[in-house]
Amino acid sequence: MLLRAYPAGYRRERADELIDTLIGDEPTTRRWPSIRQAASLIRGGLRVHGGSTAARPTAVLLWQGLHLGAMAVLALGVLIGLNDIVGTFQFGGISDPLHVLRNEGIQTVMAIAALVALVAGHDRTAAVLVVTAVVVPTVISPYLFLNGLPQWWAPVVAAPLVIAGLRRPADVPPAPRANALLVTAGILALHLIPVEGYRPAPVGTQIITVAMVIVGVAVFLWVATADQRLLIAVAPTLLLGTLHQLGYTGTGELLSRPDALPSLALAVVMVVVAVVSTRLRQRTRA
Repeated sequence: MLLRAYPAGYRRERADELIDTLIGDEPTTRRWPSIRQAASLIRGGLRVHGGSTAARPTAVLLWQGLHLGAMAVLALGVLIGLNDIVGTFQFGGISDPLHVLRNEGIQTVMAIAALVALVAGHDRTAAVLVVTAVVVPTVISPYLFLNGLPQWWAPVVAAPLVIAGLRRPADVPPAPRANALLVTAGILALHLIPVEGYRPAPVGTQIITVAMVIVGVAVFLWVATADQRLLIAVAPTLLLGTLHQLGYTGTGELLSRPDALPSLALAVVMVVVAVVSTRLRQRTRA
């Protein structure tokens, strides 16, 4: 089960080496690997998925990171859009469903179509759809644009990533579909951690919230320091809250909530750390 953390091709090529890592000099009666062995194998698998064994690991990091970032930011936009649509219907929108569809539904449907095309590997179709998801809904109804909502910003941020991905070098493989979906799900889970800002709440609730934030961030960093594509993939998603706050409330409210802090600097730092550390490892290996 632990060896499945590695890609199938890597397992076929280095099966004996991986088995030796597990067995080593331990007695043959041992049935379970130690926690240290298990963590080492999982991190090793994450590094391989991140391109550490590729001929050009930095190129794999950047190009696959762009693809994963486009998927993640589109998926987050779709999630926010669907949540807002459900909330609108709960608070009276059911009386005028066409109005809800025009203001919010069309953009969400187009963003879903772009995301599906991207997951399916139809990058050119995804590029057309993601641009369409910005332009067409805004022409039909400026509601999302005028309010600067995150679901409107999602395809705006994703569009240059998808278009840039069309020029991916031939020697850089695309991110495997199952792996890309897993990365996207992990980034969405990170954003679902309940951070509601500095609002009055019982002490017990605050402690639970803080504990969940610490655990969630720790798990993400543990994974992302091994598969550093996540540092690039999560960067675009960090911009949505800030773009919404800048467009809707202005800079004066940015410090009132943790999730509204300017995240551009954090995103840049994460990308720089991923690229520099990958290049250093590549140089050391050479």
